[in-house]
Amino acid sequence: MPPKKKQKLERLEKLDKPTCLHTCNKTSFTKAFLPNETYRQRLLDYIAIIHQLADHASHALKFYILYAPTFPTVNEDTIEAILYLLNKGEAWHPRKEAKKAWRDCLLPYVQRYCQIIGFVHPNLRGEQQSVNYLTASMMTNLKVNVQEHFMTMLLRYINLRLDVKGQKQRLPLKSDARNAFFARLRYLKSIFLFDIVPESLDDLTAEESELLEEIWSLNIPLSDDQPLAYSVAVDPLAFFPAYCKLSGLYERHGFHQFSAIPLRRSLIQSHVRIDTIILYSHLLCITRREAETVEKVDLWLRVCNLRNKAFRSRRGMQFEGSVTTDGTSVSVYLKHPEADKYGKRSGGKKSANTTEAEVKAQYVEKNLPACRAAENVVVIDPNKRDILYCQDSNGTMFRYTANQRAVETGSRRFAKERQQMKKEAGMDLIESRIPSHKTMNLMDFMRYLLVRRADWDRRKEFYSTLPTRDGNGTPSSIGSEANQTSYPTCATSLGTLPL
Repeated sequence: MPPKKKQKLERLEKLDKPTCLHTCNKTSFTKAFLPNETYRQRLLDYIAIIHQLADHASHALKFYILYAPTFPTVNEDTIEAILYLLNKGEAWHPRKEAKKAWRDCLLPYVQRYCQIIGFVHPNLRGEQQSVNYLTASMMTNLKVNVQEHFMTMLLRYINLRLDVKGQKQRLPLKSDARNAFFARLRYLKSIFLFDIVPESLDDLTAEESELLEEIWSLNIPLSDDQPLAYSVAVDPLAFFPAYCKLSGLYERHGFHQFSAIPLRRSLIQSHVRIDTIILYSHLLCITRREAETVEKVDLWLRVCNLRNKAFRSRRGMQFEGSVTTDGTSVSVYLKHPEADKYGKRSGGKKSANTTEAEVKAQYVEKNLPACRAAENVVVIDPNKRDILYCQDSNGTMFRYTANQRAVETGSRRFAKERQQMKKEAGMDLIESRIPSHKTMNLMDFMRYLLVRRADWDRRKEFYSTLPTRDGNGTPSSIGSEANQTSYPTCATSLGTLPL
């Protein structure tokens, strides 16, 4: 085949392949759902219950970790069991032996938590799909929290203990003493991060030896052939116990604390996923057998306005029965027929080498040939205020900054208005009395739970009437719904890029 014809065929093949397999359209709640009060009320009740379970599951998980005599195992099964116990309490009786073991282990802790805060089990029926979504969400939050912050907080702790900021201020610029201090600091960090193993530690001062023992006490899992940062990215859950202990060290030394265990603390409801199973189970209140007798689209037609433009197919992607909503705005998810089915599992558990290769493949140095060959380039600079920096083959550049997004969405103005409303209602004073949720001390965390619960109703009433914006960014009174704005986009010569 002639080279020119071959190149032309290759270009046509590229055009035939879909460049995007998933997309999301935003619309308002009133436009997406039909004006059926029964279905709407069921949906709002369902959203409220899911928000309640997510809130208490994150707090109950932290209570369990702090209350247990030794650091417990935390995985998907742990979170799943906590969610089931919060929903049904003792009435949850799983069939599988592994889940029975988790029930017996966690039941006393969940009961104690519910007793402290006066939690009443919502007893949501047909909760399996909802629990699966919440479990996946909480596990993702745990893993990403460790991946993104473990190395940063560990290095910051070393700097705080060695008073690096104070030494910077005291030592003159370009002086021998300053150069010697930073050379010593690099040497110490290579020891603390296990990059080198010195023959002797006799040259360490008493303060440096104490710091080294504290880092050893974290029991950081080490790899013989990989730097610590790579290991954290590959298996973040293995570093979760060390991350929690590190948070405790911050608290012990009086440093500014960080939240090692992500908590759902907002009283403003977040988006909840509604798929076809949840639709017929909780909105239509029909059985699976009844639902399977009709087409899936007919089920959605009973509840949603599928003629709304948010549900329309575009670029080969179409609505296949998945939305998220908080009762104010709605995100409609479109999927290409060639995309994998949501939740599709691989053939088996990935090996450590496979996971490691996938992590390394995400780094820039592993993709330099592809970057050089690409016609369009989109890069992110984390050290600047640019959210996106785009450049096409003609050299045309476009910058989309955090400041632009704040101006377009009105987030700063809205935050100021909300802060003023909190001040006028006395809510800022009430919230200032709530102890820190970041503590890793059991008694302090229990005090936080009690104080938070004391003003729960008053705070919930305030946030339920707080004005916000719907899916189109227009002001609305939300009742108990969440603050949600539409995704910003930047129009460039590359096309429209969702941020």
